[in-house]
Amino acid sequence: MSSNDQNEDPKKNDVPENEQADGLSAEQAAEARPYDEVEAWKKSKNALFSVLGIIALGVAISSFYHNSQKEEAAERSLRFLNASLGDVGSEEKFLSFAEDYDDTLGGVAQYRAASIQYGEGRYAESAENFLIAAKRLSGDPLRGRARIGHAVSLMKDGKNEEGKSALLVIANDDTLLNVDRFEARYLLGVEALGADNREGYEAQRTALGEDEKAADYLSRLVEFEKLNRLYNQAESLPDINLAKGAEYLSEQRKRKGVKETESGILYEVLKDGNGSLPVLTDEVEVHYHGTLVNGEVFDSSRDRGEPAKFRLNQVIAGWTEALQLMKVGAKWKIFIPADLAYGKNGSNSIGPNETLTFEVELLSITPPIVEPELPDLNDSEPLPAVFPEDSNESAKAVAKEKSEQKKKDATKPAKGQESNASK
Repeated sequence: MSSNDQNEDPKKNDVPENEQADGLSAEQAAEARPYDEVEAWKKSKNALFSVLGIIALGVAISSFYHNSQKEEAAERSLRFLNASLGDVGSEEKFLSFAEDYDDTLGGVAQYRAASIQYGEGRYAESAENFLIAAKRLSGDPLRGRARIGHAVSLMKDGKNEEGKSALLVIANDDTLLNVDRFEARYLLGVEALGADNREGYEAQRTALGEDEKAADYLSRLVEFEKLNRLYNQAESLPDINLAKGAEYLSEQRKRKGVKETESGILYEVLKDGNGSLPVLTDEVEVHYHGTLVNGEVFDSSRDRGEPAKFRLNQVIAGWTEALQLMKVGAKWKIFIPADLAYGKNGSNSIGPNETLTFEVELLSITPPIVEPELPDLNDSEPLPAVFPEDSNESAKAVAKEKSEQKKKDATKPAKGQESNASK
């Protein structure tokens, strides 16, 4: 059995003689030519060139596109730079750029144009362009600044309520930077102080105080509130001082011995003088002690231990008038209204519209030095010009005249002889 199986297996694997294997027949295989590279190249080169041409065209188009983009970007950057550096026509250049480029940089250009308009006080135009810039800068950090510019421009243009509403929207917009939201609240607080709206100010101060990141803006707002209070006090100080001075003078008028000049100066004679009265051009020497209505000393020659000297026409009007009424040796207490002292401007430690009180003692008067009058050479006859040679001739003539006179005197008889001769 085993032997039969071994004899049968080779027969199963043999190919029948009347059957052929798949593929080329023996004759076809014999007739087939070997692979020819040249012919294969000829057949495939056109297709290959077509593919390479398409690739080259794609590369060229891509390169041209990228180069065009680079050139356009370079031109765009140059235009923006020229607008930024130009002193003349910058606004027009920015607006032209913004019109040509509807992108973020165009929005920046619109913002820059609006800033120029704001700086020139054209608030209606700046409000419009800030708003356009804010819309174009969506998602850009500069958007919040543009919206603040729009709100402030509205307020500057007299549209206060619209501007306040715009600032309030900014303050509550979480999509904006914190710095812009905080500044909106700071500006609302400042506006409230200017309008004497204490409740509005407190609302913004509280809102800023609730966010520790807003500490800087909170301190700025509080500092501004202090300065605003001082400014209001300074504005009212002249009126306050004037009212205090009028009340003070009214009280002094009631005192016995106090007199008043026609101009409104009050004075009280503490000691009479027995010397001369100074005149406007005289220099005087005085001791004085000056105080404000509250008794504060602002200047004193007595405290310095040295009297003062000055011309009467070189001091405040109250002094000029009062000292011309005092004799040397006199001591007066003088009350000078603000309009005859330093007025609304004040001077150093003397505030605006301060009424002043002086104790003045007139020590001496120094009249002005009278310079001798020089002859007017234009009115006198001109002196003859004398030259050296003329001087010598003149001297010789004088000497000759004297010599002749001596000879004549020598020939004259004496007085006694003359009388005897006549007898």
